[in-house]
Amino acid sequence: MNSLNNLVRNCRGAGNSAFKRNMRELISTHKTEILILMETKVPFSSMGNFFNNMGFIAVIIVDPIGRAGDIWLLWDTAHVSIRASNATNQVSQATIHKEDYEEWILSAVYASPHPSQRDELWNNLKEIARSIEKPRLVTGDFNDYINHNERRSFSPHYNHN
Repeated sequence: MNSLNNLVRNCRGAGNSAFKRNMRELISTHKTEILILMETKVPFSSMGNFFNNMGFIAVIIVDPIGRAGDIWLLWDTAHVSIRASNATNQVSQATIHKEDYEEWILSAVYASPHPSQRDELWNNLKEIARSIEKPRLVTGDFNDYINHNERRSFSPHYNHN
């Protein structure tokens, strides 16, 4: 049985030459079939050809709303098929099918930095969990931490409350 290779990155910006060079290398090295990018800070329309040239011709895009959202789910249709089932500004959910594999659910998360909106996300994820019977992977950037020592921000004036 072949493996299914996923790559999940919070890239904090995309589109520059360093991002493109690193992404090409990661995809080539890991033989990536599903790619999830968050916090790209560029419109997908400016990057579509770049990903198409690497075989990622199918996408689910969640544009940002304020500081939440911006989830790109891309896949190589020669190896995997994906059916979107739910997309909000904090989670993109899809059913994944690959030959010789059991279908499974992927929940790609880019959580809001605001605690009340993150609570809404957690409630949504729990509700979804109650309604599915397939295996599920929940992955992404949850913008959550146990204490303030874990928090790392490049903006000293940003308040997470």
